[in-house]
This record gives sequence, C-alpha cells and structure tokens, in this order.
Amino acid sequence: MPPESLKSPAAFHEQRRSLERARTEDYLKRKIRSRPERSELVRMHILEETSAEPSLQAKQLKLKRARLADDLNEKIAQRPGPMELVEKNILPVESSLKEAIIGEEDPATLHERQLRCRRGDGKGSLRASCTGCVNLE
Repeated sequence: MPPESLKSPAAFHEQRRSLERARTEDYLKRKIRSRPERSELVRMHILEETSAEPSLQAKQLKLKRARLADDLNEKIAQRPGPMELVEKNILPVESSLKEAIIGEEDPATLHERQLRCRRGDGKGSLRASCTGCVNLE
C-alpha cells in the first residue's frame, strides 16, 4: 500500500518531479564525466585552437570571418563573366546565339552561311534577303 503522503495529487506530482530532477541530474553528471578533452574537441573542429585570451576569442573569430569574406569578394570580383566564358568556349551556347552575343562569327560558320546564300548562277552574287553575308570575291 502506498504511504498516506502520496494519496493527494499534489504530493504525488511533487514526488514525480523530484524523481525526474534526480534522474536528469544523474544523466548530466555522467555526460560531464565522459565529455571529450579540449584537444579532442579541437581535433574534431568543434573548438578553435587559439592562444588568445577567452575575452578576445570572439573578436578574433569575427576578424577571421571578415578576412575570409574580403578574400571571397575579391575572388568573385576577379572571376570572368558569362560573356568572357562564351568567348573562350568555356560556356557552351548554340553557334547562332554565340554569334549574337559576341558579335563576331566563327570563320567556318561564316563561310558555310555565305555558301548557302549564294545563287546558283555562278556569278557569286548574294541574295538580297541574306543579311550579314559578305561577298567572297
């Protein structure tokens, strides 16, 4: 039979809270005893390896991040744009689109287009409707 003090709901609730608190306290004590050493946390990149005073570590981290951001922004500013990548054939595009973007036509493509535009009369004249063609003769 339960003791008389646990018959009331308030006493039962208080006993339960006390047991939960004790169980949580035991759990935390076990975790603290088995926590890794500082050197292990540094090796796992959880803590930074620094010789700075603890009061300066936050400022040191902020400075490091600012330097990284500056370096990244500088590298982004120096990278080639999409037009340069198309011109160097790094970014693939259709030849007609490339021609429109660059404003110049690949000599082989230009020659092929000019041959298609010629009339069959052998005079080497170009159709009036063919814009952008240049007479080869």
